[in-house]
Amino acid sequence: MKKFESITIDIATLFAELDDLQKLLDSTTALKERSEIAPFFKARKNLCAALGLMNSAVAMTDLVASELDLFGDFVCDAAAGDSSLKAYTLIEFEDATEFSVLSKLQGGKTVKRWSPRFEHGFSQLIDWAWRLSNENTSHAYRRIFEHNDATIHFLLIAGRDSDLNDDDLARLRWRANNIHLGAFRMTCLTFDGVLSTLRRRFQFASYI
Repeated sequence: MKKFESITIDIATLFAELDDLQKLLDSTTALKERSEIAPFFKARKNLCAALGLMNSAVAMTDLVASELDLFGDFVCDAAAGDSSLKAYTLIEFEDATEFSVLSKLQGGKTVKRWSPRFEHGFSQLIDWAWRLSNENTSHAYRRIFEHNDATIHFLLIAGRDSDLNDDDLARLRWRANNIHLGAFRMTCLTFDGVLSTLRRRFQFASYI
């Protein structure tokens, strides 16, 4: 699924897939991106579509993709969008291991360094932003997003809550909330954060 396809989120299936994510996270403290995380999400289209809601410009997700091809040079692990509002979320998965977000605290230091794995994922987002900025008037851009004025948000998912203290999580939120990649905004969450955020949002929706 190298390009977007239509989807209508089935709430019952989505909640089942959220339960699958809960079981996966409960089963181990560490998950590898290529062998475990990517195949898990690729097999769960409703869950990937729900991730599109991390873009505040998305009202209802009706498009989803896995390994979305960006101009032949870059690939995002998953993507979701709202075709009516021309709003899309491009998603990068990284490992969910102890040092996926921050490195081990070095002797004599009180602040951990960002991990190479996290910086790798963040660099992916920078490259997407650069290429999208240069392509936003091109026919290739229109082929992907069907418009040349799409609202695009980046989502980087890495690490586990259990490996981060309150200050670490605050740094993660601050980085996401205060860094703009040109015209693009981003969100950084752990896999546990993704699970809890989606559960809250869809539980709230069930009361409406």
